[in-house]
Amino acid sequence: MKQKERLKIEVHRTTEGTIFEVAFAILAVTVWALIIWMLSKAPDVIATHFDGNGRPNGYGSPWGLLVPCIITTVVGAGLLVVAYRPHLINMPVEMKNLRQYELAIRSTRIAALLLLLVTLAIPATLLTSISPSPWFVIGTVGLLLIDIIVFSVLIHRARG
Repeated sequence: MKQKERLKIEVHRTTEGTIFEVAFAILAVTVWALIIWMLSKAPDVIATHFDGNGRPNGYGSPWGLLVPCIITTVVGAGLLVVAYRPHLINMPVEMKNLRQYELAIRSTRIAALLLLLVTLAIPATLLTSISPSPWFVIGTVGLLLIDIIVFSVLIHRARG
């Protein structure tokens, strides 16, 4: 099956892009300040994995939470970079016109901000409660899915 060539659109800095980038920077600094603060207050050993019933079945250093937090932050920053190269954005809808690419770019930028909420959700879930609940993480991942679904529908409708 031959893959179709995507439009290679040149994206320049816009007010919207700048707003998203500044918001990302401010949110990233805030999230990382909270993460470092939570880690400094954490006990030496925390539950790091849970079974299907929510009972801990893995333990480790709270500082081990830095790895997934760094990964989600870097991926979020990467999404802001990819927004300037929309032919690299992989949406579940074929994009054929400029309006569809504009929507894909906006979806990518929103996803970058939402990834910072996931970054905060990971340590907040494990470090702020004796009995961690996964709902903060599930909720933030749910927001990411909503972003993808809503913008996929909008992109599909803009195909005309």
